[in-house]
Amino acid sequence: MFADVQWPVSRAQASLFVPRTAVVRTSERQFVVRVRNGVAEWVDVRRGELNGDVIEVFGDLREGDLVIRRGNDEVRPGTEIASTAPKS
Repeated sequence: MFADVQWPVSRAQASLFVPRTAVVRTSERQFVVRVRNGVAEWVDVRRGELNGDVIEVFGDLREGDLVIRRGNDEVRPGTEIASTAPKS
């Protein structure tokens, strides 16, 4: 018999969560594809806690950044991306 426990953890800084499918892992690096000004950028991240379909990431990301939900290494840096995100 095994117990399933959720243990609250506090962090010294705010955490960002992205869909698990947004994190791309290659033999050289781990990153998400951020879209800034309509152009793809690879942003290196470290993975944190997993919570269902989202995962905590640490890297040069900020709240409000747009990341590709299903990231992959075929979306190269500099590729123009048409965003479907709602306008704020």
